[in-house]
Amino acid sequence: MASAAPVATGYFMVSWVFGVAAVKLGYALWLPVAMCAFVYAGASQFSALALLAAQASASTIILTTLLINARHLLMSIYMAQALAPVGLTTSQRWLYGVGLTDESFAIHSHQLAHDEVRCGRELLAFNATCHLAWIAGALTGGWSVSVLASASRLKLDYALTAMMVYVMTSLCVSRGRLAAAVLAAGVALLLRGRVDSTINVFVASIAGCAIGICLNKRA
Repeated sequence: MASAAPVATGYFMVSWVFGVAAVKLGYALWLPVAMCAFVYAGASQFSALALLAAQASASTIILTTLLINARHLLMSIYMAQALAPVGLTTSQRWLYGVGLTDESFAIHSHQLAHDEVRCGRELLAFNATCHLAWIAGALTGGWSVSVLASASRLKLDYALTAMMVYVMTSLCVSRGRLAAAVLAAGVALLLRGRVDSTINVFVASIAGCAIGICLNKRA
């Protein structure tokens, strides 16, 4: 799908780095590929990889993954309501939930709010394209370590940040949304200068959502 191309490209590059990192740590190629297929969570996968390398317990890895992905509970609750008009079956809703990511949530919630989705299969195709790109990236990255020694020295970890910036800027189509995005970014930078914690992302997101809701009510 053309609409999924920018996100899928970013996913491919990020998971390529993940595949390289996993194989360089001594893990077999099947591990990063399996994680991309069944876990499908960028930050959680990199965290789990670091914890595995540090020989952390399974409970620590599971709890860390749960905390990092807790935001998906809120995203799923919202999408459960937003998907009602497109007529997905129960099994298709479950399938959509498996493929729900930050990027697909941002894009699809915008499209659904503005009646830009013709049928639910478009959303499923979008998610499937991105997921396949994620798996392919890990497979290619892990394979390249043993074939191309220079590949592991490439610095491509900026891909995830660049992709998120693309998604955010593409959605800033009004002054209200731009204000919410700028405020969220400002809060994140302010907190980062004081406390280096992953909780900063949640606080900044809440601040951005709050200003967005206030501006929307005024409009």
